[in-house]
Amino acid sequence: MRTLGIDIETFSDEDLGAVGVHRYAASPGFRVLLFGYSADGSPAEVCDLANGEPLPREVARALDDPQVVKRAFNAQFERVCLSEHLRRGRPFDGYLDPAQWRCTMAQAAYWGASGGLRQAGACLGTDVQKDAAGTRLMNRFSRPQPAPVPREGEDWERFVAYCRTDVECETAIAAALPGPLPEREQRLYVLDQRVNDAGVRVDRALARCAVRMAEDNDERLQARLRAVTGLANPNSVAQLKGWLDAQGACMPSLNREAVEAALAGGGELSDAVREALSLRLAGAKATNKKYAVAARAAGEDGRLRGSFQFYGASTGRWAGRLVQLQNLARGDLQGRDRDMARELVRAGDADGVRMLYGDVAETLKSLVRTVLVPARGAALVVSDFASVEARVLAWLAGEEWALDVFRTTGRVYEATAARMFRVAEGEVTKELRQRGKVATLALGYQGGPAALERMGALRAGVDKRDLPRLVRMWRLANPGIVRLWAETEDAVRAVAAREAGRLAVAKGRIEVSGAGFGVLVRLPSGRALAYRGMRADPCDGRLSYVAAGSRTETYGGRLVENVTQAVARDLLAEAMLELHGDGRRIVAHVHDEVVMEADEAEAASVLGAARAAMSRAPEWAPGLPLSAEGYVCDYYRKG
Repeated sequence: MRTLGIDIETFSDEDLGAVGVHRYAASPGFRVLLFGYSADGSPAEVCDLANGEPLPREVARALDDPQVVKRAFNAQFERVCLSEHLRRGRPFDGYLDPAQWRCTMAQAAYWGASGGLRQAGACLGTDVQKDAAGTRLMNRFSRPQPAPVPREGEDWERFVAYCRTDVECETAIAAALPGPLPEREQRLYVLDQRVNDAGVRVDRALARCAVRMAEDNDERLQARLRAVTGLANPNSVAQLKGWLDAQGACMPSLNREAVEAALAGGGELSDAVREALSLRLAGAKATNKKYAVAARAAGEDGRLRGSFQFYGASTGRWAGRLVQLQNLARGDLQGRDRDMARELVRAGDADGVRMLYGDVAETLKSLVRTVLVPARGAALVVSDFASVEARVLAWLAGEEWALDVFRTTGRVYEATAARMFRVAEGEVTKELRQRGKVATLALGYQGGPAALERMGALRAGVDKRDLPRLVRMWRLANPGIVRLWAETEDAVRAVAAREAGRLAVAKGRIEVSGAGFGVLVRLPSGRALAYRGMRADPCDGRLSYVAAGSRTETYGGRLVENVTQAVARDLLAEAMLELHGDGRRIVAHVHDEVVMEADEAEAASVLGAARAAMSRAPEWAPGLPLSAEGYVCDYYRKG
């Protein structure tokens, strides 16, 4: 046997979506019910493990045989679950080696067919499609029920057939894809799985105290909101809107943006309305729910596993799972204030938090990163790229003045302002620097006045009437980037229309080529971004492609954004592979930073190695000026 395609059906008393596969499979109530497989492409078979049917001996041996490649759709699920299954049947430690596995979901995402098994099959038009009735069957057999469910009868036979069909679907998807996951991406997938398996330690005492404090604070807020409004259930949008209407403060929406705008706007609000809106805002801190997830999803050893989804975005970036590390609040508390607030929360001292920091919910939001800590006797080492997207964009566009700034002072906001306002860099005032900063962050991907507003230009004191002029000035100061938008869109448009088979852009660093399914954009690293069904609308000429089953519009600036973020991801990937190869213990990563765990005595040298690796451009990016900063800490934080 050389390859083994696998799909399993399982039972656990844990909620997979809430705790992730590692905690789900570690539950004492976990069981593998059905084992579907195809050996070397043979017709799919299913072993009914729930009813005592054993796996064929050669299949059982293949599970940890390095000579047999195991393949599954979302292979992490099968690999982790089968690791726990083996652990209970015979002496077995750790998790099955991810180097022996191939993930068809990751392969499909690479080729632009992202999503679940059903979505990928539909996108690729495979003959075998996932059984839509599977959800009902999984709810019946894979989740706890009020009374025991017999694993027999017509529904059970359908469940067995459903498992067999999933094996066939995965096999059909793998066959329909243009090629395997490239070797470098496969190595990165294996590293990703090792990072997910290792996990990062959670300060469960902090998490549990934060959960209790957030719940108590929510009760206080709700009690006060009931007192202010006289409503039985002020959480009801309909009830609260009705009350606001009666107060003469009609609001079409009560989402965060609308409430913040109402509180910040110039309109007159009564004291009662202002307090009610403020209370609603204070009780809407979704960030604080992350503490509950961290506490629940951490394993018996206190480590949170499975936080990263490989190739979770079309650019190849990771997506966050569980605590969503890619989407953590930065927080306003720094230094000793953060240390003290953290200790108050760990002690459950809500009154102390209120006395020193005012808003409990806001304080908890500032501390959410700190729930991640190193193992005992170790430290966390954090290293992150400096302004990596701005550097990559300037490098791709050949914007030499910006590259010179990054190679020397690094003061790109001042240099941008100097070019925009035609003054010497030494004459850039604080106000001009702020405008240069907002413009740099907002306008690199063909954004206009609305992009400046989203980046906070108005809050920074820019008059709304000045926004169009600011856009024009930034574009005049960055002609290479403006050209890159146009040449990238023109190349994609020409290739999609089959007017050209292959075109180079970004001074030859990017290559656009046709594929049977659409357009490929080859990156400097050799990786490609796949745009399925790319075409120009015959009426208005707008470009669009198919993603997640629907048409998505795009244009030059957005294509350049995809490429820039993809290159930045490849830089992080390159650094991670190097650091892992040197024996560094990577426990987390977030967009442009990597988090490692190191013995306290070695932490400083690990930081030096990480900064060196992340400041050195790979061979495929000659002339790209990189820089990295970092720090050693006893809990995760930003800066």
